Amino acid sequence: MALILPQFPVGSVLMPYMPLALRVFEPRYLKLMGDLVGSDNPVFGVPLYPQRVAAGQQPERLTIGTVAKVEDFGMTDENLGITATGTKRFVITKWLEPDPYPRAEVEYLPELVWDYKFDSQRMSLELEVRNLLTRASKYGEMLWDADTEVSDEPIASIWQLSGMLPVPGPELHTLLESEDVETLIENALAICAGGNRYLDALDAGQSPQD
Repeated sequence: MALILPQFPVGSVLMPYMPLALRVFEPRYLKLMGDLVGSDNPVFGVPLYPQRVAAGQQPERLTIGTVAKVEDFGMTDENLGITATGTKRFVITKWLEPDPYPRAEVEYLPELVWDYKFDSQRMSLELEVRNLLTRASKYGEMLWDADTEVSDEPIASIWQLSGMLPVPGPELHTLLESEDVETLIENALAICAGGNRYLDALDAGQSPQD
C-alpha cells in the first residue's frame, strides 16, 4: 500500500534534525494544519520543488524531501504559526490531486548508518562549517550563527551542520540525496571549500567569477 503524505513546499530545504518555523496563511495550507491539529502524528513533507506535473504522474526530477513533525501550533500576528522538526527523508514517487492541499505518494529513504571511523571527518566538518559561517557573516546576516549548538549524536550533528551551510537550496538538496555518511560529509566539505574560495575572492576585492 502506497504511503500518502501531505506536502508543504516552503522554497527551502529542511534537513533531518533541523528546526522549521512557519507562518501559514494560504487557505490550502491552513486546511492542512487544521487537519493536523487533531492528529496523533502531525507530520507533513517538505520538498524543495513544488508539484510541476499532473496528478498521477511521476515527478520530472528526483524530488527528495524531509518529513516535518509539528511540535507546536500557535498564532503570530494574524497568521497561524507552527514549529516543527525534520525527521526522516522521503522520495516522491507520484503527485496526487492538489485539492484540498498538495499530497504525494512517497517512499522513505534508509536512515544513514554511523561508523566511528568518520569521527575525524565529522570534527573537520564542524570546524569548516563554523569557520565558513564566521567568514560569511562579514558580508551579510546569516540564518545560523557560527556558535549554534549541534547534537552530540553523530548522525544528527552531520545533518545539522549540513543544514547550517549558507548555500542555495539546490546545493543543500544535493546533500539531502546522500546515500551514505561518507558521501554526505565529502560533499559538505566540498561545499565549504567552494565557499571559502568565493570568500577569498571577495576578501581580495575580486569578482568571485574571475
